[in-house]
Amino acid sequence: MQKFNALKFTFILVSTLVIIQNGNAQSNKGLISPSNATINNTAKQKLENQNQENAKKWLIKTIETNFNKDTYEMSDMTTKTYAQYKSDAINIEYDNGLTEESFKKKWKSKFDTKYVGMNGFLVPTQDYGKIKVSSCKLLYVIKDKGFVFETIIKDLTFKTSYKRDIKVIPSGKSFLIADVKEY
Repeated sequence: MQKFNALKFTFILVSTLVIIQNGNAQSNKGLISPSNATINNTAKQKLENQNQENAKKWLIKTIETNFNKDTYEMSDMTTKTYAQYKSDAINIEYDNGLTEESFKKKWKSKFDTKYVGMNGFLVPTQDYGKIKVSSCKLLYVIKDKGFVFETIIKDLTFKTSYKRDIKVIPSGKSFLIADVKEY
């Protein structure tokens, strides 16, 4: 009888331990230890900071390189949609161009048309001198992994500055300009 009770006690003890262990495993399922969470958040933040810095460097280099050569193609720096939008804005009221009203109607769902600027791309004059980006500060991060930079573009020759909020989005291993608010 004592052997049976000892066996019964051992079975109950082992069963209880198994139930407790399974319960703990279930309650901890999907949890990340604080040290892993900190490491993951730190790595994620570091990657986001690096992406921001890469986008900023790309934007500055792209503006300065393209605007300081004889000719450039806006479409090499922008998304296809933004290039079409800006081209429509530049050609308002010209032959085969849209009227201002039809332009707004066409683009109001994708862009804030009051900030388009009806002149040239980024630099509103046809003739300009040496172009330099004097300031490029991150304003905010966009949910589609894009960035908006408050950018001051200076024409050093003609001593003029242009303030632009430029939306930059990832494209392959580089970036493209997806929108520009001209002030």
